[in-house]
Amino acid sequence: MLSLFLEPRLLPNRLLSLCSLFTILKNPSSFQFKSRAVRNMSSDSAQRMFQLKLDPLTGNSEWVVIEENQTPEEKTKEPLLATTSYLDMLNDSHRNRAFRQAIDKTITKPCHVLDIGAGTGLLSMMAARAMGLDDSSTSYCPKGKVTACESYLPMVKLMRKVLRANGMDKKVRVINKRSDELEVGIDMSSRADVLVSEILDSELLGEGLIPTLQHAHDNLLVENPQTVPYRATTYGQDWQ
Repeated sequence: MLSLFLEPRLLPNRLLSLCSLFTILKNPSSFQFKSRAVRNMSSDSAQRMFQLKLDPLTGNSEWVVIEENQTPEEKTKEPLLATTSYLDMLNDSHRNRAFRQAIDKTITKPCHVLDIGAGTGLLSMMAARAMGLDDSSTSYCPKGKVTACESYLPMVKLMRKVLRANGMDKKVRVINKRSDELEVGIDMSSRADVLVSEILDSELLGEGLIPTLQHAHDNLLVENPQTVPYRATTYGQDWQ
């Protein structure tokens, strides 16, 4: 079992509909998710899974789309590193609320936020809103900026649509690269002060978490960055 500490602690999962999730997030002081964004996110998602595969020849890993109706012969034979479904994460209101509260508590002044594995851009928009970069905010942080890094091109296209639907396409810079391909001075104007990332799977480390974070700390972040989430605790039980 995995327990994530997001300050406050992540609560147990409960799946709600996408419409319910966005209704919860929508309030006068936050960004507003429009109905077309919900449609964009939910289209075909229930029929697809994303698996992280390892290429035994190159040693590189990549995300591939797995359709529910695929036969085993149709699926790739590379070693499986991780499996995920974006829809489950989007439907998890407790998880998203915990991330939002942690981001609001962490980002209290103008800064550069890097979102690795940005997916639909949900956490990037939360970070932008925390700095007053969304159109609905009464305050504005001229030095604040958000860089969203996502390597999977179909998800990048979806993220751009979601950002545009919420009026935040000018507030978040989207980069279609792996995070270990980013270069300060080329892709990013400066090192980031805050790292926001949700590349955790149910086994914590299955999505290449440690090398990704190590590279980010060595090459993309300031000397003493803040991170969300900042700690994880795993629990084990003997099985007989």
